[in-house]
Order: sequence, then C-alpha cells, then structure tokens
Amino acid sequence: MAQPPRRNPTVAFEEPTPPSGASAFLVASPDTPEERSVPIGERPVRIGSDEDNDLRVDDPHVSRRHAEVRRSPDGVILRDLGSKNGTFVEGIRVKEVLLPAGANITIGATPIRFVSEGERARTPRPAVSPSGKIDLGPNKFGAAVGTSPAMRQVFALLERVSPTDLTICIGGETGTGKDVLARAVHAHSGRKNGPFVVFDCGAVAPSLIESELFGHERGAFTGAVGEHRGAFERAGSGTLFLDEVGELAIDLQPKLLRALEQRAVRRVGGTSDLAIDVRIIAATNRDLEKEVAGGRFRQDLFYRLSAAQVHVSPLRERLADLPVLVEAILSESGKPMKVSKDTLEALAGYDWPGNVRELKNAIAGAAALADGPILEPRHLIFFKPRRRAPTIDSLPLAGRSLESIERAAIAQTLRQCDGNKTKAARALGIAPSTLYEKIKKYGL
Repeated sequence: MAQPPRRNPTVAFEEPTPPSGASAFLVASPDTPEERSVPIGERPVRIGSDEDNDLRVDDPHVSRRHAEVRRSPDGVILRDLGSKNGTFVEGIRVKEVLLPAGANITIGATPIRFVSEGERARTPRPAVSPSGKIDLGPNKFGAAVGTSPAMRQVFALLERVSPTDLTICIGGETGTGKDVLARAVHAHSGRKNGPFVVFDCGAVAPSLIESELFGHERGAFTGAVGEHRGAFERAGSGTLFLDEVGELAIDLQPKLLRALEQRAVRRVGGTSDLAIDVRIIAATNRDLEKEVAGGRFRQDLFYRLSAAQVHVSPLRERLADLPVLVEAILSESGKPMKVSKDTLEALAGYDWPGNVRELKNAIAGAAALADGPILEPRHLIFFKPRRRAPTIDSLPLAGRSLESIERAAIAQTLRQCDGNKTKAARALGIAPSTLYEKIKKYGL
C-alpha cells in the first residue's frame, strides 16, 4: 500500500545521523561469519528476501520487499514497505525513521546494523536478541503487572520510549489495561509534571467531538455561552490520551491529522491557530490497518499515530499473569489475602471476555465478601464459567441482508440490557456513539 506524502515524515532520535556526504553502510548479521555490508549511496537501498534486492536477506520472516534505506538532506531514512512482520529499530517497531548513528535494525529474525565508515571497526552493541525479539524486561510498569513474556516485552518497550516524545499507539481488546499503560508512560516521561488528559473518542456524541477536542469560542453555535478549552489545550505541556481513536468519525480525522502535523489547533468559531505542546498516546480495540484497508480510517493519520506500536494481548492468552494480577488487585482492595490453588485453577478455566477489568471486578467482589484470610472458589459468587453461544455459522442467516442482521442483533442486545445503551454498546463491541447512530439509522 503506497504511503501518501506527509508534512513531517520522520521520527527523529536524539543522536544525529551521518551527514549526507559521509560514507555509511548497512551490515547484515553483524559479528557473524555471514556478515554482509552494502554501501548507502544516492540510490535507495532495498532490503528483502527477493533476489533483486540490494541487500537480500534469506529469512522466512522477511517480506519480498521488506524495507528501504535512502539518503535525505537530514540524514539517512529507513522506511518499512508494508512488511508482514514489521521493521524494528532498537526494539521499536517503526514505519519511517531518521536513523541514529550506530542504530540496530531488526527485520524478521535478522539483525542489521547501520554504521558510518568510522564505525566499521567498533564492536557492535546488540540491542535485540538474534530472534528479533526484545529481551525479557521487567514484570511491572507503573500500575501494570505481568510475568508473561508478552507483557514483559511490552513493559520493556514502553520503558524505552516513555522518556521520548514519540507518539505511541496501544492496541488491544477492551479491558486489557491500555489506559493504565498510557498513564504509566506519562509518569515515566519528561512531561510527568504536566497534565494527563483523557479524551474518549467513542464516548462523546459526534456533534460535540470537534468542540471537545479543539475547543470553541463564545457564540460559535447554539449553547456556546462562553469560550471552551478543548482537550489539546487542557493537555498543554503534558500528555493527551486519545482513547478508542478508531471510533473517530472519518470526517473529523483530517482535522486531528492537521493538529498533529502543525502542532496547532483552531477552536470552533475561531479565526486563529493556537500552538500546542503535547505528547500523544492513542489506544484502540480495532485493527487500524484493516480499518485503513476498509476506508474507515485515514492511512496518513494511522502512520502519524503509529510511530511506536504496542499490542496488549488478551488475558486468555497470558493466563500466566493471573497470580500477580490477583495479588495486585487484592492489595489495592485494602484486604490482603492469600489465594488458594483451586481458586487460581478456577480463574484459569475462564476465557475472560472482559479481560483484566472483568478480573478486577470479580476479585474485588469476592474479597469484599470473603470471611477468612484465604480466597476460595466458593467466594467467587459473581463468577460463572462462560457458556459459549452457538456460532453464527449455525444460525439461519442465509438470504437475509447484512442490514437486517445488524438491526436484529442491536435490537436483541438492547432488550437483553434492559435498554441500557452503554451496556449494550459494550456487549456489541462498539462505541456508544456508534450505537446511537445505528439506533437512529434503524429507528430502534
């Protein structure tokens, strides 16, 4: 997929890259007998598994045309070419980056080092393992805990990027703790003394999102009796957390992109731009790459938000985290207790559709009603093993339009939730604002 032109297409690291006239090389598999180097000239250097690449990498995890490196007036730029498994610099997944001197690059399972001529004699300083994965990191980051390899890698990555102003996009199912990680990033950043402002793109009515994000002037619309500072202004010198950014309407996405690129916003009804100085962290439970392919999310905004990407696995895929999570939840409840082995086994037998948020509710409720120092399975009175509903493939849907199926699903869910739209939206896996639009569309 072609990448559209952008105002500021690079992510800059602190170390400068060699000037455009200096000799520079890409060294594949440094410090091994198979080491190969390719000079970076005026023509872009293509990297991939195909024979016609300038730097061919024989690795099953590398795409045919994986990435390219080219010179620019500012230095040397590495760009991912839509590879399947991603391109990593110092353990951080990147789309396009201005390479720092001595950068460690990983594609597939192959390490590549970017060096200038003067650095050829230096001993490489590997930042990632030969498998291309970040070394296992800490088991805690802020209020988030986890001992599974998946979460420790997330913690290690966030520890590296937190001190920078790099924009981070955190993906994962609802309830996995994306907001907890965002707060931890803010607390570990140079902006920790500034505000941390949360803007939930899925919880604000579509007609109010622009005003809530960018602010409005007095008299800008009916009901605007005074000026209003939007989320960008309120987050000045701090961090703005754009939760559920995938729910943002397509017609508002260009305005968000403009604010991010120009570092300025204009209030609704205003005539001048206001400079902003914020760090952006976004989160979504949607697959934004699929949303881009479906035309529901702008590709240029996706790239702008995804300078560093983090995926938080659902709890059912990291049940090894259950003991430390339960311990942390009980500690927060103010009623320290031990947990029996049978209780942990019972918890591990559930697939946790609500993830850590659901676990927290179940444990907190059980601890409040427990009559002893040990949490037993009998105390989990709100906990029920999940009974899986019949798959949609077994339902009589053939011959019905997609709209009629969607309308029936929404109507049935609203009835089951006693008309509670917030609860129904959560059950359907969509934002409340999206549900409101569909209720209006179908006349429910």
